[in-house]
Amino acid sequence: MKLANVTVNSDSQHLKHWVELARSGEIKAFEWVVKHQQNSVRTYLAKRTDYSRDVDDLTQETFVLAWQKLAELEEVDAFNGWLFAIAKNLLRNHHRKLARLSPTEPDLVTQLLDQVSSEMDDREESAELTLLRQCLLKLDHQAQQTLRLYYHEGYSLQELRETTGVAHSTLTMRLSRYRTKLRDCINRG
Repeated sequence: MKLANVTVNSDSQHLKHWVELARSGEIKAFEWVVKHQQNSVRTYLAKRTDYSRDVDDLTQETFVLAWQKLAELEEVDAFNGWLFAIAKNLLRNHHRKLARLSPTEPDLVTQLLDQVSSEMDDREESAELTLLRQCLLKLDHQAQQTLRLYYHEGYSLQELRETTGVAHSTLTMRLSRYRTKLRDCINRG
């Protein structure tokens, strides 16, 4: 147990050294910090966004903002907490942005598709979009709601589990089943 504590303290001191160099404007030092901290930040964000396409962008934005505000960091020992607070705030803003873009009615998936197609010229509407809308209408309310939360609102599986009260394995199985139903419906099209 003492060896683990020594390693953690050593890693902490090493990070502190590089953060101090970065605060003095050493870009190479900050590159080292990014290299050694980005997996932790990415994992933190991925758990909350379910590895959506936004994870890499949010991770990069976290470090860009950290670099810009590094001079404001009062205590180098608090770097990790400060960095994760930046990530958390960016994630919160990201979820707010997504929520503003999301309708809230039960048939949200269908409504979203209607909105997309209403913005398109009737001649431009693809047969696939029409077919997808029809197939979504065939799903029950629970399936539509789950698909909306997961794919449109970007809920992670953990957030979806907390919202629905359904076990992780059950959710993954349901999502797979819903995708299969949609794919089969479209293929029968």
